[in-house]
Order: sequence, then C-alpha cells, then structure tokens
Amino acid sequence: MRIDHDIVIAGGGVAGATAAALLAQSGHRVALIDRQRPKDLDPSSDFDPRVVAIAPGSAAALDAAGAWERLPAERLGPYDRMQVHADGGEIVFRASEHGLAQLGWIVEVPWLQACAWQALAGVDGVELIAPAGVKDFSQREDHVRIERDDGKTLRARLLVAADGARSRLRQMAGIETEMWHYNQQALVCHVATERPNDGIAWQRFTEHGPLALLPLADGRSSIVWSQPERRVAELTALDEAAFLAELNCCLDSPFGEATSATRRYGFPLIRRQAKRLVSGRLVLLGDAARNVHPLAGQGLNLGLMDAAALAEVLADWTGDDDPARILRHYDRWRMSGGSLVAGGIHAINEFTRAGPGRALAGVGFSVAGRLWPLREAFVEHACGLDRDSPKLARSAR
Repeated sequence: MRIDHDIVIAGGGVAGATAAALLAQSGHRVALIDRQRPKDLDPSSDFDPRVVAIAPGSAAALDAAGAWERLPAERLGPYDRMQVHADGGEIVFRASEHGLAQLGWIVEVPWLQACAWQALAGVDGVELIAPAGVKDFSQREDHVRIERDDGKTLRARLLVAADGARSRLRQMAGIETEMWHYNQQALVCHVATERPNDGIAWQRFTEHGPLALLPLADGRSSIVWSQPERRVAELTALDEAAFLAELNCCLDSPFGEATSATRRYGFPLIRRQAKRLVSGRLVLLGDAARNVHPLAGQGLNLGLMDAAALAEVLADWTGDDDPARILRHYDRWRMSGGSLVAGGIHAINEFTRAGPGRALAGVGFSVAGRLWPLREAFVEHACGLDRDSPKLARSAR
C-alpha cells in the first residue's frame, strides 16, 4: 500500500508551518495543507493589529525553522524590560539580570506566517498543498486516510491537527474540550504616546481589566485591553478623541499619555482546553490543543513549544514503528505544560477582576519582586527556557 507522507499537518498557521519545517529536518516526509497561502506583504505598510509576543525559546524554534531570519528588523519590537502594576504594587523584570539580551519581541502574526511559508519553500521533504482543506479522515491500524475537499485522498502515518481553536479535526475525532467564556473581549489597536516605547512590555490591572502596552518597532505601542464585552463595544464606537480620553484615565504609563490611536478591534476571549492531545494517529497542536487568555501573551508561544516538542519526540521515529508510546509522551508533556500556563493565567485574570483582588495582587507583586528564585523561575518559564521546555527552545539560553 502506498503511503504518501509520513506526516500530514492540517493548518498552515505559524505553529503548523513551524512544525512542518522542524519535522522535515528529521527526515520525515511532510505535507502542509491549508485553505489559503499567505499573502505577499509590504514592508512599508502600517503595522497589523494582530500582534503577538514571541519569547526567546519560541524565537529559537522559529529560527531553526528558517522563519526568524526572514523577518524584517523594522517589523520587530524587542523588549528587554517587563513591568506589571496593580494598585500601587509592581514587579519589574530586566533581561540583563537573567542573562538574556531580550525578554521577547512583539511581532505581527501575518509576517510570522508569511516568513514561515517562505522558509518552507526551500525545505526538502515538505509539500505545500494550498488552497485545500481536509474534508474527512479515517484511521487504520498503520496509517490515516485523509480525504481532501477537492476529492483527492492522501495516506499518512500521522495526522496533525493545527487547524485552530475551533478545530474540525478535533471535533471529528471526538476529543472533548473544557471551555470557559470570560464574557470579555480583548480591545486591540496601536497608540502613539508622548514618549516613545523604547522596549518595555508594560501592563496594569485596571478596574475594567488588564491593560498592556507592547512595543512596536516604530516607537508606538500595541495595546491589548481585556474588558467586559459591552464596554469594548462602547469603546470601539467612540471617536478617536473620546477613546483616548477613556484610555488616558486608566493609563498612568511611563510613556505619558496616548496621543493618537489606530482603528480599534474587539476579539472575544474564550478559554479552551482539549481533554487529550492524541487520538490514535491524530495529534493536536497549537490552538487546536488549547486557547488561553492573552494576559501573559503565551498563546502562540505554547503552540510553538508544541511544534518543537513534537519534532523532538519524533526525531528518531522511522514511520514504520507504532508511534503510540511516543505520542503518549507528547500528550503528557504538552498537556502538563499547557494546562499549567492556562490555569495560572485564568486564576490571575479572575482574581484581579475585583478591587480587593487587585490590591492583593499589588502586594504580591511587590513581595515577589524581592524573591530572586521566584523571579528567575518565572522568567525561565515565560521565556521557554525552563527544564520542561523542548531542547530546541532551551538552546536560546
């Protein structure tokens, strides 16, 4: 019987494309399927509102995949300091104190995806199938039969679902999820301030929800302000001057007041966690495995750690062997890591929604700032450099 590919990845987002490159480097024959190819981007265009924080460990995975080096420097917003404030208390992290050049970078999602696909074009062993989608699949003892929506079929040893938070493949496999509706949205836009943001990821817990200012390469900040849905609808309907007035009432940042803002968008906040990441020869990766609150900027970082972890556990897999034991290891590893991060972020968000919680958080930040082992452990985990991170990520140290 003909096996077309060792591994088929459904979903060509950043995590899926990175996984394709890393798996192919181990000698696996990989196909990446997506309904569309990334568009060509203009380096002179304004910054996209969809930005993410990329940790050093994740940057190492992107670098190994050939994507990081393709990102234009003028689209990268590095930050070497992180400041978190709550009701008078604060904690400050500096990269230099932890032996790092940067704590992370703010990068536009479309640029990350485009660069990851550009890198794949030169990788032996990767077939890019787009536009196309997976209509159905069925599992056999030693392979997966995949039916594409154009009527063609593929046979692969493994099928990786990297098809997003509402993963059809996850649903088709009968994998249940735990869900939590925050009844919040993340309001996002870019703002200019009286003083440019020179490399600080700044966050404050306001009475309406956590507000983050993240550095863009041009000195502006991308804001992510998690708030009740009704309030986000009201703020997006305001004209620019009225919105800036509302924002500046809550800001109190080291950059002074916000002086201009781009168009505002609201994105619903829902926490999802798959109850398992493996079903036979189907593997979940990235947002298909879990969604987390944007409070700590860990969403895509978790997906990239999934990609690096899957490549690590499958590095010596020949394709002919039963992968069950290897996939159980991946399942336990990434369920543990993802659940720990998601649970911690969820607890902080819920705790700080009330005034007493924010006050206690402020005290906690001030105390934690004096405890070096706790600070070091937080930085290592947030940057993808702790012992539970894939070897590839830890190489960034």
